[in-house]
Amino acid sequence: MISWTSPTNRVLDIPELLDMVFGFLDHPSNAANASVCKRWSEIALDTLWREVDDLHRLFGILGPLQQLGDNPDPDDPYVFIAPPDADDWHRFQKYSRRVRRLSFNADSGYPRLSATVLEDVARTRTSLSILPNLLTLSWQAPLAWSVLFMHANVRHFVVWLPEEFTKLDSPLAYVRDIVSRMPNLTCLDLRSNIPMHDMEDSMWFLIQNLLKLRKVVFPRFGFTTRIAEATAQLEDLGCVEFQYWPEQGCGDPNDTGTFSPKLKLGCFPSLYDLALTVPIAAATQFMSASFAPTNLTALYIDSRLVESPTAVNELLTALADTCQLLESLSIITLISETKTFQPLVDVPSEERITFSALRPLQNLPNLIIFELIHQYPLDLKLEDLDQLARSWPSLRKLVFNNEPLVSDECPLTLKALLPFAQHCPELEQLGIFLNASTADLPTTYPADFPKPFPKLKHLSVGVSLIAEEGLVALFLSHLCPLNTKLEYGVTWDAQGMPDPMFSVLLMRCSKWEKVAELLPLLTKLRMEERDRTRLLVAEVKDLRMRSGVLMDTVGERAADSCVMV
Repeated sequence: MISWTSPTNRVLDIPELLDMVFGFLDHPSNAANASVCKRWSEIALDTLWREVDDLHRLFGILGPLQQLGDNPDPDDPYVFIAPPDADDWHRFQKYSRRVRRLSFNADSGYPRLSATVLEDVARTRTSLSILPNLLTLSWQAPLAWSVLFMHANVRHFVVWLPEEFTKLDSPLAYVRDIVSRMPNLTCLDLRSNIPMHDMEDSMWFLIQNLLKLRKVVFPRFGFTTRIAEATAQLEDLGCVEFQYWPEQGCGDPNDTGTFSPKLKLGCFPSLYDLALTVPIAAATQFMSASFAPTNLTALYIDSRLVESPTAVNELLTALADTCQLLESLSIITLISETKTFQPLVDVPSEERITFSALRPLQNLPNLIIFELIHQYPLDLKLEDLDQLARSWPSLRKLVFNNEPLVSDECPLTLKALLPFAQHCPELEQLGIFLNASTADLPTTYPADFPKPFPKLKHLSVGVSLIAEEGLVALFLSHLCPLNTKLEYGVTWDAQGMPDPMFSVLLMRCSKWEKVAELLPLLTKLRMEERDRTRLLVAEVKDLRMRSGVLMDTVGERAADSCVMV
């Protein structure tokens, strides 16, 4: 142990602090740290090898790797100069026991390994567990190689199933390897573009036999009726979700077009977070069924239909009756570009979501996150928003259809922000579609104007209409805290949109960009103005108090005095 000469330097002998510091450094720096002293060496080596994403670097410890030929191409694979022996494996153990996460992508750009390297490793290894303390295995490469790193201590498995998976002689054989070699998995992350109907038998077997799963991540449209029935029997399963990013993959929407799992007593005993890609009617039927998961705290529904207000209302009514613990609810419906030029006046009133359709939300007392995306602007009035805001004092995130496709007009103005500023002190993210016209903006702001949002971090206006950038920025500066990020634009694909509509959206985004540039400066000036006003008010109060004391003193002296005649 190093003997430090000052108390300040002794902090460099605290392992936990060193581990945090080393975690921010690159590999060459930590390689140098490993040479400082024995204590530093252990901590630095742990940091160097905790996460590995380069098999060339890992197996380079076993023995030298080289490309074959006199003038090899840079893309040529590497092979061992000589197969590893027992001494090589003994040296390898010093580093292999430190690996906690292995992420391998064959297309990552790292030096490629020949299949003979994995064959030599499999043939010469002295232990079945090459990385005995591995907890997370992430694999996007030939599936047969991944079996080499599987063992009972792995808890988190991420795997990309290529198109070739369904063409294997026996896809079930690989699935059986997963079950037998990693029986203690608690998180399974399946990624693929294969439609679930082409591999449903294998996935059903996999999920049915991984009894300790707590979380399962599927490709989009991968949670089918049969897969739902398989997951329903897992006692510890708490989270079922999907992701939108391309790396997760996407299946066939028709696989979840019909969703009607048969549930039994005791289904989903621990489920608290559920994400579905099904029509809202199917979700309503599922959540209304006997033995449905009623202990949900988070529900995410992505429908491929332009849903009706009636369907939304029926879902909310069912949830209000069965899921009183719900804290997060997201309802995402299809944005169809086939009606791009349909003006709002041509949209039948029964196709727009009204306050009556959303009224059941008031019966979800624990709701802190709500997200709604729909084709058409919401048919709400300022009074409706005020009533909703009063029902959600603990609301943290609200996305209220801020980017509808039909966006030529909107009844809500910037004043729609005021109820949430007044009644939702915990709100951190707000998305809403507005008509940011200047017709109803005040020319002066009275002293009783609502205070700013206390905690707002993101304000998303989507494709909101806007007229004068400066006046809009001035209004927002009264409501937004400093460093509030103003977001605008759409998350759905607008590339196929006809030029006239696309040009309108670009013009609006350009104006909102100007507002985003002005807002921080105006907000800072507004804060300084409030500080000066606060000081002036305090000074006036102090002067009034002093004046009152002085007048009381003068009055007492006048009462005690007498006049000599």
